[in-house]
Amino acid sequence: MELRTRPLKDGFGLEVLDVDLANLDEATFDAIYALWQRDPLLLLRRQSLTEGEHLEFSRGFGDLDIIVRKDMQSPQNPEIIYITSLSRPDGTPLGGLGSYEVYWHHDQIYRERPASGSIFYALEVPEDDGRTSFCNTKLGYDALPDNLLKQLEGRRATAKYAMKAKSSTQRDFKDAPEAMKKIHEQTPPVSHPMVLENPATGQKSIYFDPNKTIAIEGLDETDGKELMEALQSHMLQDRFVYTHTWRNGDVVMWDNARLWHRREAFNEALPRFAKRTTIFLKPDDFAVPEPDLT
Repeated sequence: MELRTRPLKDGFGLEVLDVDLANLDEATFDAIYALWQRDPLLLLRRQSLTEGEHLEFSRGFGDLDIIVRKDMQSPQNPEIIYITSLSRPDGTPLGGLGSYEVYWHHDQIYRERPASGSIFYALEVPEDDGRTSFCNTKLGYDALPDNLLKQLEGRRATAKYAMKAKSSTQRDFKDAPEAMKKIHEQTPPVSHPMVLENPATGQKSIYFDPNKTIAIEGLDETDGKELMEALQSHMLQDRFVYTHTWRNGDVVMWDNARLWHRREAFNEALPRFAKRTTIFLKPDDFAVPEPDLT
């Protein structure tokens, strides 16, 4: 089945047209699945989903994760997290990630087995505020200069959750040091290859996180920092970055093995409410980071 699409940017990103995710048949789902294998970023506009429908669609791609932050989980469905600046009647946050800037990152790179697929449903978002940018690490890999390519061959990098003071979790838990300590205990450092390969397509992509990667194996701190800075400078060229302006009803699907993303800060007086599932994509069909079992 051939779906109608239009590009979000020259080189990557597709808007999928004329699809209602609440009423999918098997052939349409299979076509979306195949599109996501080929392109790491898909957009479907004008959607209206219950949490049950969001979960059903997401489960078609793999098992769903329940993230370490219980404060962000839906009360009815812990596989769904709330990304919002809103508060409950008692003044406690309804979810997480507030209204501040969220820096470039891969979701879940800090996990031994990352759930690398994300499906984000925007229910209420400020118009022309709080845009999200995506950086294509597959295209970045394809265009690597020889000197950087040689430095990446066979390298692994170590990542750790919420190590930096400006991390979203550090900000959300700035007044709860015991809760932050517990999160750190649940998320020890992990190692992953710096280059991932999709077994179904042969695509390769760069896999490290500008904020959570704390060391590159085989390099001292100075050389590791220099390599990460050189890779980040290469990756953040305009040709590898798409910036999305949200509308109510947008569903955006991204593959964290092939994309970084970041969010601009937005006016905290403006309401923002979105729901996200995080998926253990199937390793036969997607590039899935594997733990170091040696």
